[in-house]
Amino acid sequence: MARQSTGSVVVNMLLLALCCATTSIVRGDGTEWIVGGNKGWTFGVAGWENDKHIQPGDKLVFKYERGKHNVAQVDVRGYMECKAPEGTKIYSSGKDTFEMPGGKAYWICTFPGHCEKGMRIGIPPR
Repeated sequence: MARQSTGSVVVNMLLLALCCATTSIVRGDGTEWIVGGNKGWTFGVAGWENDKHIQPGDKLVFKYERGKHNVAQVDVRGYMECKAPEGTKIYSSGKDTFEMPGGKAYWICTFPGHCEKGMRIGIPPR
């Protein structure tokens, strides 16, 4: 097996990232983002948001298999501890949409162990 140079590895990773880029639709009232792109809201989605320019008013669409996952908007503590505070509304339709508020926002899956397996995102203010 041939070894790739570091430069080749970086280029290949960038190409892969472009191929897996998020699906987004620009509309007059903001951009609609499919969280996780083609994979949707699933394990390992943490970090998906890092290179996105998500702004207040944009819509975040969480697509997942109903009954296998859910989504809850939480505070920073809930995000860090992978726990939804008591009284948090849990969404479980399989296609849940949230409008991006101003400021930092966080979402997690509350199924046991899912958040710890990367089903969480934190979006900084823009």
